[in-house]
Amino acid sequence: MHRHIFAIAVTGLAIAFAPPVLPQVQTNSEGAGLTDFASLKAAAEAIDPLAEAAKSEGAWSAYLEALEAQDGPAEEQARALNRIGDSRYYQQKMAGALASSLEAERRLVAAGATGGEIMAETLSNMAAFYTGVGKPEKDVPLQQRSLQIRNALYGYDPERIPPADAKPLGLGYLNYAVALYEAGRFGEAAKYVDPAIKGLVRGGMTDSTLFVALSSGANIFIDAGRQVDALRLARQGVAKANELLPADHPFHGFAQATLAKVLLQAGRYEEAEQPGRNALDIMTERLGPTHRHTLVALHNLGVVQMRLGQYDEAIALMLARHERLTEIDPGEAVNSLLSASNAALEAGRDDEAMQLALKGASLARKLPAQDEKALRGLLTLALRYFENGETDAALGVIEEIETRASITGIEPSIDVAVLQGLSQIRAGQAGGWEMVAKARAQIVDRMIADASSFELGADLENFYEPIMQIAEAAIVSGRADDALDAFELASWGVNARARQLARLRHSQFDRPDLAADIERLRTGTARLRLLARERAAMLAAGRSEAIGEVEREIADLKRSVSDAEAALRTALPEFDTTRRPVDVSIETVQARLGPDEALLIAMPAKRGLLLMAVTPETVVMKAGLGGRPTIRPLVERLRLALDAGEGADTFPFDDAKTLHDLVLPADIAAALNGKDRVSLVTSDALSRLPFSALLSSVPDRQVRDFGKMDWLVRHHAFATVLSPSAVLGSQHDGGKAGRFLGIGDPGNSDEAFTGETRAALATGEDLRSLPSLPASREEVRLAGEVSGASERIVLIGDDATEARLRLLAGTEYSVVLFATHGLMEGELGGLREPALVLTPGSGTGGATDDGILHAGEIAELGLSTQIAILSACNTAAGRSHAAPAYTGLANAFLASGSERVMLSHWRVQDEAASQLTVEFVKRLRDGHAHADALRLAQLSMLEDETDSGSANPARWASMVLIDGR
Repeated sequence: MHRHIFAIAVTGLAIAFAPPVLPQVQTNSEGAGLTDFASLKAAAEAIDPLAEAAKSEGAWSAYLEALEAQDGPAEEQARALNRIGDSRYYQQKMAGALASSLEAERRLVAAGATGGEIMAETLSNMAAFYTGVGKPEKDVPLQQRSLQIRNALYGYDPERIPPADAKPLGLGYLNYAVALYEAGRFGEAAKYVDPAIKGLVRGGMTDSTLFVALSSGANIFIDAGRQVDALRLARQGVAKANELLPADHPFHGFAQATLAKVLLQAGRYEEAEQPGRNALDIMTERLGPTHRHTLVALHNLGVVQMRLGQYDEAIALMLARHERLTEIDPGEAVNSLLSASNAALEAGRDDEAMQLALKGASLARKLPAQDEKALRGLLTLALRYFENGETDAALGVIEEIETRASITGIEPSIDVAVLQGLSQIRAGQAGGWEMVAKARAQIVDRMIADASSFELGADLENFYEPIMQIAEAAIVSGRADDALDAFELASWGVNARARQLARLRHSQFDRPDLAADIERLRTGTARLRLLARERAAMLAAGRSEAIGEVEREIADLKRSVSDAEAALRTALPEFDTTRRPVDVSIETVQARLGPDEALLIAMPAKRGLLLMAVTPETVVMKAGLGGRPTIRPLVERLRLALDAGEGADTFPFDDAKTLHDLVLPADIAAALNGKDRVSLVTSDALSRLPFSALLSSVPDRQVRDFGKMDWLVRHHAFATVLSPSAVLGSQHDGGKAGRFLGIGDPGNSDEAFTGETRAALATGEDLRSLPSLPASREEVRLAGEVSGASERIVLIGDDATEARLRLLAGTEYSVVLFATHGLMEGELGGLREPALVLTPGSGTGGATDDGILHAGEIAELGLSTQIAILSACNTAAGRSHAAPAYTGLANAFLASGSERVMLSHWRVQDEAASQLTVEFVKRLRDGHAHADALRLAQLSMLEDETDSGSANPARWASMVLIDGR
C-alpha cells in the first residue's frame, strides 16, 4: 500500500515523496486475470517515481487500464490514479496530478467507499496537488478530513493499536502536521510529529518513507523552536537515508539539507556548510538546477554563507531562486528576499537591504493571514525602518503584524515584542519598557533550555540580536542595571557557562563526596559537545556505519551526566542557580572595582555599537554608531596588517584610530581616564582584536615611528572577562610563585609517525610539513628560569607528548606554558576543532597520544593553573568574525581548570613570542597582576630602543589575556 506523504526541505518547501523502492518484477501486461493485476501492480511499485517519473506514470496507467477493462475494484482504481498523480507531480505536471486524484475521489464516492483508507490517501493527495496549482488554502482542511477518517478507522494512539493500523495512522498525523507547517502554523504542527513517528515505527516501517517522516519532523520542530528534537530527527533522517536509499537517490540531498538547516538554526554555522553544499550538489545533479527543491538548497547554502561572512555569495545564492519561487511558492519567495535583505544589511549595503525588505513585505502581504512567513516578512521590514531611524514607520508595520496575528490567534514572536517595546521607547510612548521586560523573561527561559542541551553546542548566538535590542532599550531609558543585565545575558556563552561549572568545582574542594559527581558533570558535558560535532561530521560525510560507536558513547555519557546532575541537585540546593545567567547590578560591580579599575563593555549590534563604562564613581552608557557592518571591515583590515607584520609605511593607522573613537568616544574615554586596569567584555568582530593596538591619535604622515605612537596600551592594562559578572570574582593580586610547567619544541620527524600513530592520525602528512620550533625550546627554558617557581617541569622534544602531559595534569600550577604550533579548525585535513601540536607518542596510545591535543581533550585534562600561556599562532582565532568569541582553545583551558588564559590573535614570530612570554612571566614573578604584567611586557617591547622592529604592534600586541575567574 502506497503512502503519500511530504518531506520538507530546508526552508519549509513541501515536496511529494516517492513510493518505496522495491525490486524490479518482470511482468507481462497481456491478459486480464488477477495474477496479471498483481504483476502489473508489483511492476509499477518497483519504479521510483522521483527518479523515473514518466516510466512510473506509464506503469500505473497500464495497471489502471487493466482494472478498468474488467471493472476492477473502485478502491484499486483510486489507488492507481493516486500513483499516477504522484508521478505527474514529480514531472511538475501539477494540473494533471490534481485531475488524477479528483478522478480517484469521484470513483470512490460513486462506489460508496468514502470511509476507507484509500479515501484518506486520496484526500491527502488532493491537498498536496491543490497546493501545487496555487490553492494552498485547501491543504489543511483536506488533510484534516483525511486524518479524521483514519482516527475513525484506527483510533488516536498509535502505540495502543495493532502495528498494521499504526502505520497509516502515523502517516495521517504526519500529513496533517506538514499541512499545518506549510500554512505557517508551526506550533500546532509540532504536536503531531511524535505521534506520527511512533505510528510509523510501531507499524514496522523500514522503507524510505520513514526517512521522509524523520526529515519532515525535523523541519517542523526547528521552526517550532524545538531545536533539540529537530537535531535528533535530522540525524536519524540522514542515517535512514544512508541505510534505506540507493546511493544516487535524490532524497540524500533532502536529508543533508535538513541536517544543514538544523545545524544552522542551532548556530553551528561552520558545521552546516558541508551538508548544505552536499544537498545542493545532489539536487542539482539529480533534479536539475531549476527544480524547486534545488532552489531551496540554494537558498539555505546562502544563509550559511551569510553567517560565515561571505555576503556576496550569500545574496547571489538567495536571489537565484526568487523569481521561480514567486510563481510556485510565494511564502518561500518571501524567505529568499528577507534573507537577502539581512545579508545586504550585514554587508553594509543599506539601500539594497531596504529595497529587498520592501519587496519581501509586499509579497508577504499577499499571503494568507495565518501564514507565519507573512509575519516574518513584515517584521523584517519593521526592523529595516527602525534601523534607519524611521520609528513611526516601524511601529506602523508592527501594528499591521498585530492585526494579522489577532485575526488568526497567532501570538507574535518575542522578536516582535522586543522591537515594538524598543520602538515605543524611541518614540517616547508609554509602556515600551514593560513590553521589553516581559519579552526578556521569555528569552531567558529559552536560553537556559538551549544551554542545557549538549546537542546544540551553540553559543546562544540566535538570541544575541534581541538581547542587544533589550540592552538598547535599557540604555535609551536610562536603566543602567537593566542594561548591565542584558549585557550579562548577551555574554552568557559557552565560556561563561564553563567557568560557572569550574567555580562550582572549586567551591566544593572541602566536599570530597561531591568531587566525583562534579567531575563527571564537567568532563561528561565537554565530551558530549565534542561527540555531537563528530556525529554531525560523520553524517554529513555519509559515514553512517561509523555512527554506532559514537551513539553508544553518547548514550552512556548522557546517563552519567544525568545521574551526576541529580546527585548534585540533591546535595546542593543552589545547584540550579549556578547554571543560570548571573544576576548582577551596577552597585555590586562598583563595590568590587578598585579606585584604578574599570569595566568596559563594547558589543556591536546590526546597526549600532552598544557601550557601557563602569567605574567606582560613575556609569556611562551609549548606543552609538558603528554596528557590525562598520566594525567588521575595520577589524579585518587591521588584523590583516598585523598578521602580515606590515611596516609603518602601509599600516592602516586611520582604521586603528577610527576603531578607537568608536569604542572610546569622548564620554566613555573620560570615564576611563586614569584607570590603569580595564576589564573588557566584547563580542563579534571586536573579540578578534586586542584593544591595546588601537590609536588615540593618528601620527603625522611624515613621522611614523611605531615606538612613539599613542597606542592604547600606554593608557590601560586590558583583561578580557567572559561576562560583566566575572569582575566580581576577578583577582588582581600578583602571580604567586608555585609550580611551572612548560611544553615546547614538539617532535614531528618521520620517525615519530610510525606504526599505530600513523594509522590513527589522519593529518600526519600535514603535521610533518609544519616547521620545527627550535626557538621554543629556549623560550620554555628561559620562562621557567625567570618564573621563580619552586618546581619547574619542562617537556620538550620527545618528552612533549599527550601521555606525559596527562600524567602531570592533576597537579596545581602557577604557570603552564605551551610554546608550540596552534591549529585552527579545518587548518589541517580532518581537523574538526582547534588544537595544539605535541609530539606523537610511541604508538601505543592511539588517538589519545597522536600529537594533536584537541580542544575537547584539553577540556578533559583537569589542568589547574593560575594561567595557561599559549605561545602559539592563532590560538585566539576563529574561522570568521561571526564565530563566537574565544570558544575554541580558550574555552577548553577554562573548562579544564585554568583561571586565566593568554593566547595569540595572529601568527607570531618565534623570537617575538619568546620575548613577550619571558617578560610576562618575569613581571608575574615580581608580583604584578596578570593584566599589568602583560601590559608591562608589551611596553618593554614597544620601547626597546635596541630593536626597532619590536615596536611594531604585529610583534608586541598579538597576545590577549582572558580572565576567567
